[in-house]
Amino acid sequence: MKNKFILFFLTLIFLTLSGCTTNNQTKKISSDLNSLKDKVENISEETQSIQADLQNTKEEAVRANQRLDNQVHKYKK
Repeated sequence: MKNKFILFFLTLIFLTLSGCTTNNQTKKISSDLNSLKDKVENISEETQSIQADLQNTKEEAVRANQRLDNQVHKYKK
């Protein structure tokens, strides 16, 4: 009887501690996941900003090339 009580008590302690560990790990994983989501959102915003800057740069390059082409035509007269 005493051995069964000790075995039951040890099993109860083990299950209680494993439950706490799992809960803490779940909280940590959840926190890490939220942190990664924030980083992904920041990277996405930066990518959109870079794409807009790239588009503006392309448009400016086209305008600059047109101005240069116009200058060359004027000098060839």
